[in-house]
Parts: sequence; structure tokens; C-alpha cells
Amino acid sequence: MTDSQTLNWFKIELLLTRSCLTLRKIFKDRWFLFTGQQWQNTTTDGQAFITGIGQNIYKNCGNIQKIMLTTGDTNQWDLTTLVLVLRETKPIRPLNKMKKQKIAKENIDLLRLTNIRNNNAHHASKCISDAEFEIIWSQLTPILISFGDDADEIEALKLNTNDAKQKESINNESTDEAKRLKDLGNEAFKQKRFDEALKWFSQALVLAGLNDFDRSILYSNRAATYLEKPEQTEFNSSNDSRYLALQDAEHARDLRPTWPKAHCRVGQAYMALGEFEKAVHSYNKALALDPTNIEMQNTRDFALERKHYYGRQEHLDIRSIPRTTREQLTELSKTTGLTTEQQEKVIDMIRKHDPGKDAVFTGHQYRDGDDNVKQNYELAAKFYSKAVALGSAEGMYNLALLHQRGLGVKKDMRMAIQLLEQAASQSPIMSDKFPVPNVGVAEAEHSLG
Repeated sequence: MTDSQTLNWFKIELLLTRSCLTLRKIFKDRWFLFTGQQWQNTTTDGQAFITGIGQNIYKNCGNIQKIMLTTGDTNQWDLTTLVLVLRETKPIRPLNKMKKQKIAKENIDLLRLTNIRNNNAHHASKCISDAEFEIIWSQLTPILISFGDDADEIEALKLNTNDAKQKESINNESTDEAKRLKDLGNEAFKQKRFDEALKWFSQALVLAGLNDFDRSILYSNRAATYLEKPEQTEFNSSNDSRYLALQDAEHARDLRPTWPKAHCRVGQAYMALGEFEKAVHSYNKALALDPTNIEMQNTRDFALERKHYYGRQEHLDIRSIPRTTREQLTELSKTTGLTTEQQEKVIDMIRKHDPGKDAVFTGHQYRDGDDNVKQNYELAAKFYSKAVALGSAEGMYNLALLHQRGLGVKKDMRMAIQLLEQAASQSPIMSDKFPVPNVGVAEAEHSLG
């Protein structure tokens, strides 16, 4: 059951999402005002925007927003996209003073709305006291009313303690048919017949008279099915299964804002699209509603790691490739003049006097495969674990990588992060007498950001 302070946070989130309804109308009004043309939510409108007064906006926005704008369907535009379009689109014909003042006032309110949205999105606990809730709600309400929203409906939303109010009248025959189609879709999904599953879920979704609970499950299931369909090309179309999954997942979430699985599904879609920061945000919402769910925690942690990874463009950074102690010695030999034979003697000495390094070297042999050693990730993990017990930063770092990727051990981002933090806390050099970098320390620090 969702506690009252968490519910307060989600009510603010719901009211922010509701603002999209009035912002879409404002955009259409402005489009007519700016161009003299009616906006019909068609691809023709989308093309007119991205090649006309919205050209610079389109050029500078992300891939998902580019697709949203191209469709011309404002119902697909989220709050971020709507605010961006409204604040950055400029008229191509002169406006009178009164209209300029109206637009300026709306843009000021858009800025206030954005600030409230950002504060709510980055709220650490996703829990808001009743007093704080009243303050935020009283700030948001006049903004939405000034945009043309209904004060009575906003008040009803405030008093509602459940998910969004059911608007569609229920038809029992449709409900029974939807259940039959959903069961067919679920069975096809289990058998990995994804095109067939999509057909059944889609047939169910067009039925009138379904309750929001059932419809949200259908959207969530169809989103999961879209995510199972492999895409071989870069995301560049509104017909891309990953984009379709996101649309369905967001429908499921909007129908049941306090259903953890719906937020998780949105996160999965963002992960598939490479939008890791948005994925983390969605997973955090799911965890606010179900804080003890270990699977969700691990999924969120993996999304967080991917966010840091690509944020630093680690895939282009030489430091993303683990440098072993042997590689460090090879680098050192360039300045000291050590021969290969002398290097091997140094390594043998290290193995003899440092059981942790000895275990790491053996782990590397099993991780990579070596002379007379067959690659075996499970044995690599076993020797890295032994090194960890002996305090080896290199062992900690490499065991973290195996947990991160699920190689030889269970995929566990929480364990990976713990090991990285443990490695990062070690001494940066092996010893004063042997001032070679303590492999694993700098690498762990870099991974943690």
C-alpha cells in the first residue's frame, strides 16, 4: 500500500502530467496565431514545423523528441517537449501588443511550471509532507487554471486517493472479450510468437468499455512485447518497436499512476532507447511505490551505471579497458629497461609474496584464457573472490565487472557498486618500495564517476 507522503508526491506528478492537456491546446492556438494554419496532428503538420519555424528546435533536440515532432501528433508530445516547443517557437508574422503580452505571461508561467517539475523530479525521497504538498499544489493550481484548466477537476484530483478516475463506462461483454484476447496474447508471448501476441493485445485495446485497470495491463503487456522485437537499425522512426513500447508504457502509467510495474515498463523502454537518465527517473518512481523490490533496485542500479558510463563516453576511453598488473609492469619496463624475462621474474616474486595478486593473476588466466588454461568465468570469479578476501583492489574491480555483466556470477549491480566502492577506497599505489599504481583503484573511481 502506498503511504500518504509518497501519494502526495505522485499527486503532484499527476497534476504536472495533466498540464500537457492544456499545453497542447496552447500550442495549437499559437501555431494558428504564428502561421495562420490549423494544426491537425498529422505528419504534414510535423514536417511543416521541423522545416519551418521549429527548424532550430528540431536540430537541437534529442532523438525521441525528434520523432515526436516528426509525427505531428501532439498527443505523443510529453511535458518536456511541449514546454520546449512553446518557449522556443517564435512567430513569423507581426503580433499586436495584447497578444505579445499574453504569450509573455504564458512563458513566465511555463518557467514556473518547469521549476516545479524539476524540483519534483529530483526529489530525493519521493515523499512529500502534507504541508509541503499544500504549498506546491497551491503554486501549480493557478498556473494550470491560467492555461485554461478546470478548477473543479483539479480539486477533485487533489481529493482522489486512488489512481486516475475512471472516465469510460464499463461494458461487461468487452471486458470478457478483452480477457480472452489477453490470455491468448500472454500465451503467444510465452511461446515467443511476438507478432501474434501483438495482434491479440491490439485487438483487445480497441474494444470500448474497458476499465482502466484492465486497459493498463494490456498496454503494459503490449509494451513488453514490442521490447522483445529486435531492431537492427538506429532509432529513427515512430514505427520503431522501442518507440512504440515507450508510447504503450506511458499509456499504462497514465492510466494507473501508482502502479509500480507501469513505471518500470517506462524505464525498460527508455533503456532500450538509450535514454538512461530518463530510465533511472522512471525506476526511481517504481521504487518509491515498491521500495523493497530487489529486482527493481538492481535494474535501477544498472540504468544508473549505464547513465554514468555513456555520460563519460567511457566506451571511447582507454581507461575503460582494465589494465592488469602485468600491463603496468610492461609500461614500467619502457622507462626502466626491464626485459621480458626480468618482468616474469618480478611477476613470480609478486605472486610469491602477495597471495592476493597471485589469485588475481590466476583469475585473469581463467577470464581471458591462457596457455594451457581454458576460459572459464566461474573459476575467474572464484579466484577474484579469493583476492577480494585478501584485500586486493584489482580483484575487487574485476569481480565487480563480472557481477556487472553477469559473467560466471549472478548479474548484480548492487554488489558491483559495493565492490567498486571498496576498491576505490584502497591505496592508489602498491607500496612505497614498489610505486606501481595499485590496479583497480583508479579504474573503480572512474567507474563510480
